[in-house]
Amino acid sequence: MAEAYLSCTLADAYGRTTKRQYEMDSQALLADYVTVAGAFKAALQSVTDLQLVRADLVIPAIVTGFGVTAGANVDVGATFSGFIYDGDGKKASLKLPGIKSSLVDADGSVEITGVVATWLAEFENGDDFMLSDGEQIDSWIRGSLDR
Repeated sequence: MAEAYLSCTLADAYGRTTKRQYEMDSQALLADYVTVAGAFKAALQSVTDLQLVRADLVIPAIVTGFGVTAGANVDVGATFSGFIYDGDGKKASLKLPGIKSSLVDADGSVEITGVVATWLAEFENGDDFMLSDGEQIDSWIRGSLDR
């Protein structure tokens, strides 16, 4: 398998947290990573007074990245809003940093068609990704350039 990291969030008696990331040796199976992480947790507990709030196994996706476009800016983003699946009319939003300027209309709106609709569909009910609170979208309403 690929390289992996164990990301640990630790808390002190005053409610303050700190995060540490530890690189792991390559393991053959996902179950082996979990076993190694469990052993690390036990060893960590014996040397710290802090609470282990959470430990996340991070295995970088085995996907080839893509390059940056000249002039790309993370401050230029768009926000999309939609109705939450089984949310009784409740709405949620999703932000996209660095939206391509060619996808933004002159009035600052972003049409939910073409490649935008394809990307947003990843967050719709029945697809592979969820919003930050674990919900999925039933239908998208609109998109607009952040101001």
